[in-house]
Amino acid sequence: MNPREERLNNLVRAGYTEEEALFLYIVATHSGYFTDRQFLEFSGRMRGKHSQSFFSRLLAQKHASYHTYQGKDRVYHVFSRTVLKAIEREALRTRQRHSLDYIKTRLVLLDFVLSNLDYDYLETEAEKVPFFETVMKVSRDLLPARVYTSKASASKTKRYFVDGFPVFQKRTASGSPFVTFTYVEAGSTALKAFSTHLEAYRTFLRSLPEFEFLYLSPSDRWFKAAEAEFFRIVIGPVAGNSGEALLRYFHVRRTWETGERVAAIEVVFLNAARLQFCGQAFETLYQEWVAGSVKDGEVSRSAALFGSPVLATFRTQKCGDSLSAFWLASEKLGERSPEISRDKFSSLFASYFHD
Repeated sequence: MNPREERLNNLVRAGYTEEEALFLYIVATHSGYFTDRQFLEFSGRMRGKHSQSFFSRLLAQKHASYHTYQGKDRVYHVFSRTVLKAIEREALRTRQRHSLDYIKTRLVLLDFVLSNLDYDYLETEAEKVPFFETVMKVSRDLLPARVYTSKASASKTKRYFVDGFPVFQKRTASGSPFVTFTYVEAGSTALKAFSTHLEAYRTFLRSLPEFEFLYLSPSDRWFKAAEAEFFRIVIGPVAGNSGEALLRYFHVRRTWETGERVAAIEVVFLNAARLQFCGQAFETLYQEWVAGSVKDGEVSRSAALFGSPVLATFRTQKCGDSLSAFWLASEKLGERSPEISRDKFSSLFASYFHD
């Protein structure tokens, strides 16, 4: 994580210390919600004047509100346009009111981010879309998206990666980028939402040469089932990659993309084929076929070559201590946990402000 210094300085000018500014940046960018416990562990302090001063300034300036659930910890919601504008995050939807399930999910997500401050996150849609288009060479048509319709004007806007789950990258030994995607489960009684998420991401994920998928949850209840679902939906073999079907897909897709009339039954076939014949290999073959450098016969013969499995790693991790705000009385906090040591934080913190 390497936020621009000017964004943090904007928060300092709004009345926060450098440490508080960094915490607010992380919360506003990744979650929108945080608990007393998360700030205390981040700052490495016990409850007292320091934390109370921060909370009081947040509320006095109307940059956040709070609610207390069954536990004694407060759950704060950072909703202020002033904060989001200061860090150039006005487009984020975190300032809106949300369901309890959403709030719990964002708190688990924040637990993960605060425990991994040194990861190179793709923080927003504005960073993710150009990264996957330019660096990973993935067509924008394959990116997970949702269309929103304005109630006032009926205009439509397509948004990408609307779930907001952490995505981070690192470099492999060969120097090529390697991306990790996450899914945050805060305590659901079923895997339906996870399956829906995978279906939305399936075509996109299969277009990547290699990636890692990390399933985060405060309980290991669904770990084995989630792994099975991941391999079934994303990694499982794609049946029926016949040359005839692939060639038909190319013809129907070109007709559709040129604006010509396509029969309803062919539209159904096209939608199914987009999922079946996804991935960079198929996309490259299609573009070459459209350009005329690959003939129909070569398409048919090539279909059998693209049945290789997706190179992906699936991991699970327990995460979500902050959910104690909903069921436990807060305990007295001392220094931060070993995995977020004070020395590590100090090093990161100093690099943001004193380069």
